[in-house]
Amino acid sequence: MLKRFIIGLLLLLIVLVPLVGCGSSKKETKQEEFLKGEIIAQELADKYQAITGWEENLNYTLQAQERLITEKPILFTGYVDDVFSRDGKTFVRFSPCVFCSIDYVSYVLELECNRQILETLLSQEQDNGAYLKFDVYAIVANIREVSKPVFALRGSALSEDEVEIDIESSDLFMIKGICLDIVNIGDMI
Repeated sequence: MLKRFIIGLLLLLIVLVPLVGCGSSKKETKQEEFLKGEIIAQELADKYQAITGWEENLNYTLQAQERLITEKPILFTGYVDDVFSRDGKTFVRFSPCVFCSIDYVSYVLELECNRQILETLLSQEQDNGAYLKFDVYAIVANIREVSKPVFALRGSALSEDEVEIDIESSDLFMIKGICLDIVNIGDMI
């Protein structure tokens, strides 16, 4: 009886140890990817002497304007939401990376991009064979305008057929400017 118990325990350990090892290895790999992305973003910021940490204790539009509309470039991290043309110019719209900052700020970053930056962005998407909706980019930009909509619409599902819509104060900053450089820092999810 004791012999069967020991053999069963050994078999269980033989099966479980590799599984536990794989999980921690995958977690470590994600952490390494995140740290690598942080280093790449910091190198980009250093290259342009860009302002970082602008998100800290940001509550009002005036604070955002004072921090972002400067003579110095600003570092952002975010996902590509859209690429579009307006008045003969090409723009890329970004959303912030929730996982990239302790002081998360909700914003829409709309940047005019030159052809070279646009080609870099689109070629990376083609190289991987899919739209990189979840890849995070480090972005350096000169900001021209910061605003905040007065109202925001929020919806909550009441049932399968009904939605309750609330009108609230907006906490979303609309940030517009010119993109200086962009680097893919990977999938941060």
